[in-house]
Amino acid sequence: MLMRKRAWDIMRDDFTSVGEDVGFMELIRALRLGVEANPDNHIAVVQDSDGVFKGVVTMWNVMRKLEECVFGDDTLLALTDQDWDRAFALACKACAGKGIAGLLEPKVPRVQPNDPLITVVADFLRHRRGWALVCDGDKILGVIFKADIFKEVSRDVLAQMK
Repeated sequence: MLMRKRAWDIMRDDFTSVGEDVGFMELIRALRLGVEANPDNHIAVVQDSDGVFKGVVTMWNVMRKLEECVFGDDTLLALTDQDWDRAFALACKACAGKGIAGLLEPKVPRVQPNDPLITVVADFLRHRRGWALVCDGDKILGVIFKADIFKEVSRDVLAQMK
């Protein structure tokens, strides 16, 4: 199975994608919609206006930025409940104007459409990631998440036990 199935067979072409000029809050909105549609869809592919790949932003990148931008303000911790809500709203608004350039991860796992799943798994392990982009040259065709591979492998393993 791991040699028969190819990246093309299990990739998702409904991944979250945003432009490089998108604001931080727009990125959060796009990631949230992606997760609502599919809980495994926890990355956003970032491309320029010509569709050239710039990098990937993960939910963890966003959480680190929120920690720095919103939760990193020591004055928030010293406020009462009512003051904290107002200060939190102000911190969120200040964070909204930030761009996403500092969040981009340009070196990410990439596989070819015809790569067997064993190659995809090896890339996951080599990059210590639970996902990989499926690329044809510089064009992003889709994304594979570890859950996609697990579904394929577990189905075949269980079928062998019948």
